[in-house]
Order: sequence, then structure tokens, then C-alpha cells
Amino acid sequence: MRRGLVVGAVVLVAAVAAVAVFAVVRLTGDDGTGAAQLQVVDAEGEVDHDYVIPAGTQDRRRRGETIEIMPARLDVRVGESIRITNDDDAGAFVGIFYVGAGEVVSMRFTTPGTLSGACDLTPDGEFTIEVAPV
Repeated sequence: MRRGLVVGAVVLVAAVAAVAVFAVVRLTGDDGTGAAQLQVVDAEGEVDHDYVIPAGTQDRRRRGETIEIMPARLDVRVGESIRITNDDDAGAFVGIFYVGAGEVVSMRFTTPGTLSGACDLTPDGEFTIEVAPV
């Protein structure tokens, strides 16, 4: 009985955490559907906007340092891409992305729209991508 309660509590906490992560992301498409379409691109390919989270970044953040790796707003055009490489030993929220420790996230933007969410790497804690038509 007790094991079942523990397992149930863990599942509930995981579900609440997943909802909280999705709640901080806002997607707004210019096509009226409320969502911009995104396409994953090869992390090894050439990208237009390339960012690296250096080792020790989350430790600096925990000590209260202002972290300014990402711009608060990034203006891109349809067809451009972004790559975020995390060389730190802790994951980071970067707008619509979560980049785990040692991971690389890459995306190509295929539809105009606004993508924004919480960010661990900007002083104001938000990161917005404005995707303009070609």
C-alpha cells in the first residue's frame, strides 16, 4: 500500500512539472492557428544563430550572477536556424527550448510567428524569437 502511494506521488509530481514547463511556452503563428510550425534540423549542419552555454553557467547563476548568454529577443526569418549547445553540467530553459546538460538543440524556422518562454540565460528571464516571412 505504501509503495503504491509513493509511486502515485512521483507520477503526480512528474505530471505537474510537465504541465508547468508547457505553461511557460507561448507560440503564436501568423496563420491564425495560434502556433508556429518548427522543423528540427541536423545539429551538425550549418546554422544562422549559434549559442553556447559554457561550463559553470548554472553555478554562476545560483551564486546570483547575472547571466547574459542569449539576447532577450532574436529576430529571424523563415528558413533560418538556431543551435544551442550546452557545455554545462546542468540543463537550462531557453525560451521554447530545454537544453539538457551536454546536449545540443537545433531548429529551423518554417513559419512566421512569435515563440517565447522563460529563459535561464537572459537578465530578465524571458527569451522571444520573432520569425518574419522571407
